[in-house]
Amino acid sequence: MNNFIESTFNDLYASTVNSFPKTSRRQYAIDPIKIVRLEWTPYLGLKTLFLKGLAQNTESSREYSPIILFKGINYFKGKGNNYVEIKDNRGKSYILEKIDNNEVLVRCNCKDFFWRGNYSDYLDSSLYGRKRPPYSALSRRESVNPNNSPMVCKHIIKLYKVLGQSGIII
Repeated sequence: MNNFIESTFNDLYASTVNSFPKTSRRQYAIDPIKIVRLEWTPYLGLKTLFLKGLAQNTESSREYSPIILFKGINYFKGKGNNYVEIKDNRGKSYILEKIDNNEVLVRCNCKDFFWRGNYSDYLDSSLYGRKRPPYSALSRRESVNPNNSPMVCKHIIKLYKVLGQSGIII
């Protein structure tokens, strides 16, 4: 948990892998996930880029909405070597420097993120939006993330991977 330096996606991914080493899902189960829609919202004055995806699981037909807010985005008027052009939801073009390990805020509406990631990412200052209450066992079962390790779900991982494949992320 760090309250002064926010996490990058790479920090959250490493924490996910290290905190849940025995999982056969999450980072190993992203192939059936397809990102079928991306909504781009650049905030030039705040130097942020808000991305909301629609992730479909091809095996179960379930849909989820992973979100990544990138901080420290540099927007430009002209193109350059390390720049990329995007279009927002209304078709307006923006030129920005490729994303390179920027700090992020994340969220997903899947149960994995709700139970394991929401509160822990809040403690890490990497949660986008409202936090849920801390886990409180009503039975003898203990927390599914007892160390409150920051993490990302497979839908956020897939969204980030798609952005990397598209050339937006270095």
